[in-house]
Amino acid sequence: MDPSKDEKAPAPHAENTTADQPGETAPGAPSSAAPEGASPSAAPAQAPEAPIAPAPAPPPPPHLAVYTTFGFLCIGVALWLVFSWIGYKDRYSQQTEGWHLGGTKMIEITLIREDKKNLACASDQSFEGVHCGYHANSQPWGPGPEEDGNALQPFNTVKNELFLGAGLWLAPILQHELPSSRFTVVCNFHVKGVLKNVSLRWSPTGNFSPVDQSVAVGSLTDCVIPQ
Repeated sequence: MDPSKDEKAPAPHAENTTADQPGETAPGAPSSAAPEGASPSAAPAQAPEAPIAPAPAPPPPPHLAVYTTFGFLCIGVALWLVFSWIGYKDRYSQQTEGWHLGGTKMIEITLIREDKKNLACASDQSFEGVHCGYHANSQPWGPGPEEDGNALQPFNTVKNELFLGAGLWLAPILQHELPSSRFTVVCNFHVKGVLKNVSLRWSPTGNFSPVDQSVAVGSLTDCVIPQ
């Protein structure tokens, strides 16, 4: 037997199948792989957006100044009404503190001894016999209050309550020497009426001036000087 026939024939050269494998690149073909260290899915960087400017503030309503002025005006009127009511309440406090028609109220009167001739009222009205010392035309109506127990005079209480009273200077306690400085007298005041159309005088040489309020009218009895 021929020894050469027993030798195996060389195996045929295997074809290069690497190019047929999926995901592999054939030799000499350009490579499309991403550079080392780069993410395949990384997108190109975008420039930052410019900040949005804030919207301008809306202009004030056209009538804002009018509304503001009207609001302050309303507040002013309300305060005026409140203070007016307080003044009215203090001014006419006798109407809510026992000064009732036909009633009797103990009052404390502030005086000086010259008030006997200083104080006078003028009116044509009379109430149960009491009347002012002068008529509305400023003519005397009978003798003065130091002689006529029905002659009215204007007085103020220590609470600054104005009233017209008769008979004060005929009280026995006032027939003696009176203090030279201001003093007070406590009397029972019997309310006989209310007078509005009246004028007052506060000195013998002064003029009569009308009052702008209603004034209680009555007689004074049982007077004493507090000690």
